Amino acid sequence: MGYDDEPRSKKKWVIRVIVLVLVLGFVFVRFVIFSDSYHYDGVATSFQEVNNLIDSSIGKGKGEIYFETTLVPTFIDFDDILRRNTADGSYAGCELYAMRYEYEYSENGYKVHLHLSEPSLYANFMAEMRVKKIASKFEDLSEYEKIKAVHDYIVLLNRYVAFEGGAYSALCKGRSSCTGYAFAFYAIMRELGIPVTIEIGGNHAWNRVQYQGKWYNMDCTWDDDGVHEISYSYFMKCDKDWRGHHHGGSDAEESIAPTGKTARDYYDMVPNYNLIDDIILIAAFVIPVGILAFFLIRKKKKEAPIAKGQMMTVGNWSFLLPEETPERFEVIRKMCSSPLKKDVWGIENNAYFHIVENEAENVHDRLDVNAAQFFDELDFVMTVCRGSNARELGDALLRARGVLERGQYKPGDYFKSFQVQP
Repeated sequence: MGYDDEPRSKKKWVIRVIVLVLVLGFVFVRFVIFSDSYHYDGVATSFQEVNNLIDSSIGKGKGEIYFETTLVPTFIDFDDILRRNTADGSYAGCELYAMRYEYEYSENGYKVHLHLSEPSLYANFMAEMRVKKIASKFEDLSEYEKIKAVHDYIVLLNRYVAFEGGAYSALCKGRSSCTGYAFAFYAIMRELGIPVTIEIGGNHAWNRVQYQGKWYNMDCTWDDDGVHEISYSYFMKCDKDWRGHHHGGSDAEESIAPTGKTARDYYDMVPNYNLIDDIILIAAFVIPVGILAFFLIRKKKKEAPIAKGQMMTVGNWSFLLPEETPERFEVIRKMCSSPLKKDVWGIENNAYFHIVENEAENVHDRLDVNAAQFFDELDFVMTVCRGSNARELGDALLRARGVLERGQYKPGDYFKSFQVQP
């Protein structure tokens, strides 16, 4: 009797497999590829080995590092870690501010858990994409304007937060410590092809930038006077004008005063990428779900139209409501248009029967069936009704089942269950 149910079951199976694959894919990407934990399998026995595994973990965007070592881990130097991991020009993965570690004794020496601030492959990816988008808005400016535009944009975009850092925090969250300001400026300058460095000293980070062959000191963090305020006290300064820092690095004789457009002019050149990304993310979720819902609803309507509460269709078959006559009760009534067939299951004189009529094959049979066969077929059709959303027909069959299960059926019992006289 699985004439039309088999292809539908196959479709449901395919949909379930696709959904399962998508879920497993999401879990794999989120918790394996984008996992921020790294576990070192060996036991580190030298300072160099510990430094190598930390640097390797940072390079992979890991923020929670677990390892064992025979060395007392008090030698871990956060400034040294920061310096090593910015020397080669990396920025997106170096969400390294506010690092801390804890350790406990083990049979090999010590188990160490090192926490970084927020490195992850997701943060790396988002920071790199944001850097490219921002740089594209300034690429047609002059070299000086590029430097000033990036400085002004980063200062106006951000508010200072002591315990967050890195390019991702500065460019995607709009809040960061000095490392975020410095890494963000560094990254965009490199994307624009302008020589730049990250400088570290005295628990602070800033930049040097090259303009017309000369190096100038730059500190976006200390030029941030508030959410909507900007200063140029640390903009393109030579060493003699460079105050309050651990060291300088300019080979220019004079500082360069800010000129040209206002900071707001440069800031307004860059769209609100956070809002755009949110809209894209929502659309990427809502549109496929909406399309899927549309086709599922359309499929349901196509497969299960109920005309005036009298019939539902599934494929070429039409299922009609149960019909009671003075002699017998036809519970399951099916008609097939191609080829012409009629299939009836019912009860007469408290005996179950099955009528099969097939005009094409000249078959006209009436078969006696037992109660188990009858109720199996009834349950199957009720399942088809539920799957096709034919609620009215399903309710009618459910009432019929209740009447027949009580036994000793008498004509009129079915209509009495509706409180309607035959």
